[in-house]
Amino acid sequence: MIGVDNDPCTYFRPDRSSASIYLNCLMYKELKAISYLAERLDLKEIQQDYEKDAAKLKDAIQEHCWDERDGFFYSVDLNLKPIDPTAFYHSGAPRDWDCLIQRIDVWSGFLAMWAGIATPEQAKRMVLHISDTKTFNAPYGIRTLSKMEKMYNVKASSNPSTWLGPIWGISNYMIWRGLVNYGFKKEAKELATKTIVMFGRDFEKTGVLHEYYQPDNGSPILNPGFQNWNFLVLNMLNWMDGKEVVEEF
Repeated sequence: MIGVDNDPCTYFRPDRSSASIYLNCLMYKELKAISYLAERLDLKEIQQDYEKDAAKLKDAIQEHCWDERDGFFYSVDLNLKPIDPTAFYHSGAPRDWDCLIQRIDVWSGFLAMWAGIATPEQAKRMVLHISDTKTFNAPYGIRTLSKMEKMYNVKASSNPSTWLGPIWGISNYMIWRGLVNYGFKKEAKELATKTIVMFGRDFEKTGVLHEYYQPDNGSPILNPGFQNWNFLVLNMLNWMDGKEVVEEF
C-alpha cells in the first residue's frame, strides 16, 4: 500500500520485510521539504533536526540500496533471521550484513535521481539503464518493471493497479525530472516527447486520459478519465518550449 501497488519488492511479502527504494526516496524528499518549511518559518532548531534526519537517511540509502555491480538503486530485503550468539550452528561466523539487495529492476530505482540522492557518477551509470530497450526503455516511456523480469505483465488490473510493466504518466515524469536535474537533456527530451505523444494521441482518440498504458504501442489500458498527476505533462511541454516550469520541491 505504498503507491506502487504490486511492486514485486514489497507485494505479498511478509510485513516489515522490505526497505523499498520508492518509499525511502519519497521519505527523504519529505524530510527535505519539512526542513525547508522550518527554515522559512525561522525555526532553526527544527530545521537542523530534519536536515540531520535527511542526511542520515541519504547515507543509509547510499550504503544499503546502491549496487555497485549493476550501477543501480534497489530495494533491500530485511527478512533475515536474528543473530543468535548461543546457537551451535554457524555461531563462529555470523552474518555481518544488515540486509540483502533485491536485484529486481523496478523503475523506482531511478527515484534516487529525482530525489537528489544519487551522485553525478552514479547518475551516469543509471542513465545506461534508461536507454536499454531490453529492460526499461519502451517506445512510449520507461517500463515500470524491466521486460526481462519474470514478473513482467501489462494486463489490466485494479486493486492492485499494475506496476509490473505498463507506462504510467507519473513514473515517466519523475524519471524525466531526475534526468533534467542531472543535466541529461538529450535523454530528458526523448522521454518528454514520448510522454507528450502518448497523452496527445489518447486525448485525440478518446477525449480523456487514462491511468496507465501499453509500453510498446501507447494504447490506454485502464481507467478512462484519470487525471491526477497526468497533468504534470504540462511541465514537460513548457520545458520543451523553453517556458517557465513549476518546480516541485
